[in-house]
Amino acid sequence: MALIHEQAAFLRDLRRLLEFAEGRRLLVTGGELERSPEAQARLVQQGRSPGMDDPHLRKCAIDLNFFVEREGRPEWVYRREELEPLGAFWEGLDPRNRWGGRREGGLDLAHFERDLGAWPSSSTSALEPPVLERETAAVATPERPATVTQPPPSGQRPALRRGSSQRQEILLVQEKLVKLGALDRADGEFGPATEKAVCAFQRQHQLVADGVVGAKTWAVLDSAVAGGAAAAVSSRWLGDADLDRAAQDLGVEPAALRAVYKVESNGRGFAEDLPKILFEGHVFWRQLKNHGRDPQALAGGNADILYPKWTREHYGGQAHERDRLRRAEAMHEAAARESASWGLFQIMGYHWQPLGYPSINDFVDSMGRHERDQLEAFCRFMQETKGLVDALRQLDWSSFAYKYNGPGYRQNTYDDKLRTAYARFKTGGSA
Repeated sequence: MALIHEQAAFLRDLRRLLEFAEGRRLLVTGGELERSPEAQARLVQQGRSPGMDDPHLRKCAIDLNFFVEREGRPEWVYRREELEPLGAFWEGLDPRNRWGGRREGGLDLAHFERDLGAWPSSSTSALEPPVLERETAAVATPERPATVTQPPPSGQRPALRRGSSQRQEILLVQEKLVKLGALDRADGEFGPATEKAVCAFQRQHQLVADGVVGAKTWAVLDSAVAGGAAAAVSSRWLGDADLDRAAQDLGVEPAALRAVYKVESNGRGFAEDLPKILFEGHVFWRQLKNHGRDPQALAGGNADILYPKWTREHYGGQAHERDRLRRAEAMHEAAARESASWGLFQIMGYHWQPLGYPSINDFVDSMGRHERDQLEAFCRFMQETKGLVDALRQLDWSSFAYKYNGPGYRQNTYDDKLRTAYARFKTGGSA
């Protein structure tokens, strides 16, 4: 079913909900139905929304206000017991309908939506925050229930892809490609010709050919135009050949593995010559116990690195994460390193033993050598996790997303994004 048909079905159910509310003598006024990507990005940056994928962006969610006439005056209806029948009616209309009163905390009583994971959406992967303001530091996993977004490094240029609107930056990329003989002319539009030229340039310089001009492609473009040794710039980066070899070893389609790299990888395995990390204080709490230490006794003055339950509150940029890790290592080095996720695919350190590394330090050392070693850790994780490789071989994106990201995968429609990326790589395009 196309998205426009889902939007129409959503409004048909909404009409029935309004009729039901009127039958209970409620006055209904409308709230927000459609939200722009820019407005959603602000909510993400403010911590008021977990990610860029939201039903308001698809016109499949609405907030309503309910009133009842009492003695000739409208009074706002806000108690859960009064709105529960509306929520039950809404959810009874279609198994994909969701009422905000069922959410954790039960405070979003005026919210009515259709489930985000209920239909394939080719537009989902394009719903990203403005890259100059936020970037994905790590995707959601069973240990990390929500995607982590952070400000990009200072001075980082925007990531450009087909359909991007930053005309001046697109012109700059095109002018560089023209100088290198990879593109005929610069017109400020990132269309199919520019995408094809970017992919060709990326293949020529042993980058992953995804058609996106991100930090790596910017750096190699600059070096190539300046006449420098582009290969030296990318000496620790993953390339198409690495993904092809890994796909062959796993027995999966190269396009399928590229889709996983595109969606589940954060794009860069290193930051300032060190492997990217994200430190998890709630995992540190658990790992200290596993090493025979009492985390409660060590928690005083360490509230930002040691806590029993997951929170996004203490995340920061790479310098901040490195500082958190160093402080944790001073308490217990092995437990601290086991409590960080590492590299492109953010593999948690505590997996070192089942993945076949001699020690946590050997695992950490490998994460610092090359993105190829980070891909190797991911492939070991794939083989170690029951059913994960089979799901990828069968292109069962829902099962793969569930096993890799946990039961909350539909919140960010990872299965839709994987399906869309695979289709584009399969047909020879970028994702």
